Amino acid sequence: MGDIPALPQAQWLWTQKSGSSERECEDAAYCWQSGEAGVDSAGRAVASLYAAVSDGASESLLARDWAMLLVADAVESMRLAGDWWEELDTFVRDLMERSALHWDAFLTRYQAERAAQGRPITWYEQPGLEKGAFATVLGAEIRATVLEDGTTRWFWYSFALGDSCLFQLRDGRLLDSFPLRTVEEFGITPQLLGSRNHDVRLVADRMRVAHGELLPGDELLLTTDALAAWLLSRETREAGGEAAAFPAFAAFDQQDFAEWVDDQRARARMRNDDVTLVRAGV
Repeated sequence: MGDIPALPQAQWLWTQKSGSSERECEDAAYCWQSGEAGVDSAGRAVASLYAAVSDGASESLLARDWAMLLVADAVESMRLAGDWWEELDTFVRDLMERSALHWDAFLTRYQAERAAQGRPITWYEQPGLEKGAFATVLGAEIRATVLEDGTTRWFWYSFALGDSCLFQLRDGRLLDSFPLRTVEEFGITPQLLGSRNHDVRLVADRMRVAHGELLPGDELLLTTDALAAWLLSRETREAGGEAAAFPAFAAFDQQDFAEWVDDQRARARMRNDDVTLVRAGV
């Protein structure tokens, strides 16, 4: 059996809405990679990198906190479930039960901290707490699999609820996108996961799953909706009648990314919203 190559490192870049503080950013991301090889359902050696992004719905109370909790739980549920896409209902149930438990614990701490600060929950905040927080969620696993002949092949597996998107790039060009494929598919009411939602069947029915193979040099981008819409826009993808190359995100640091986003906003090419990108290359 051949050795599994080193997993790619995940690059996380983000910036908040123009005019907002960092603490007001309602996007979230989380990444985790296995430290040693595991075994898949076929008995082959595998190693995986997991990542998730979430966009909290501003209309709901504590959306930032829910998004942060949700990405960590999504990664944990994927990691513990093995080939999680084969039993989607089981995966969704685990994610929802895990996140509901953590949300209740968070609310208990939050209310206690507010009381200790002399700012107890007010009557007009109570309905928002009871309704819960809402967010999109996109998760992905990049898996290296050792075949019987000792060679390694790379695959990605992803789930999505809402309009956060995954993109596969090859030679700087768009090869695949999930779950949306055109900028016209973006709307004002994306699917959201609520912290008080316990209907596993409904969420599983609305959740979308996809997979693909990665070749050496390919990149995966996980993005929230503002950057996803930019990447899919005709203006971005077409220049002089042919598809335009995407920015070299691998060369960006946090400041470069924030400045680039500000420039796109100033040119009216990207709407003013929180922006998050998780990138990994094989």
